[in-house]
Amino acid sequence: VWLDGRKYNKEGHSPTNEMMVVSTTISPDGRLGAETALDERACDCCQTAVAITSSGPIVAYRDRTADEIRDIYVVRRINGGWTAPAPVYADGWKIAACPVNGPAMSASGRNVAMTWFTVKQEQGQAYLAFSNDAGATFGKPIRIDDGGSLGRVDVELLPDGAALATWIEFADQRAQFRARRIDR
Repeated sequence: VWLDGRKYNKEGHSPTNEMMVVSTTISPDGRLGAETALDERACDCCQTAVAITSSGPIVAYRDRTADEIRDIYVVRRINGGWTAPAPVYADGWKIAACPVNGPAMSASGRNVAMTWFTVKQEQGQAYLAFSNDAGATFGKPIRIDDGGSLGRVDVELLPDGAALATWIEFADQRAQFRARRIDR
């Protein structure tokens, strides 16, 4: 899965520029499968995340609407086909630029943990949400930062079903690496 710029032009962050999320498969002998566009318009440079659930792969990325809303979306591969893009949560973050701060995800069986960065009321915030249906739906987001996230999130599901989330926090006039265990 990658951000694909073949529709992108050199005008900068023009509303007409459209970065896509595209996938392919790679066989054991290195042959590439057919390319599939998963979303025709995504954020220009926020990294994507992929995890494998017992139902198949789930892909997370920062979407980009025509109104410059940059929420986190997922698509899932079910029964040989990709689902339509769906928001993890409607943060409604409007920014006419790429925050270079995409989601992170971990999966085990049908359990998925997703972390992401957003800005609300001029403050950076980091969130985590759990899914118990392979990413078809996510529970209510849990704010994980202490009051001033810079993002750069990551997450790992733990054997007991909790998650270990990490992020960069701005505190005491400096950036700090933080980690927190979050129970369901």
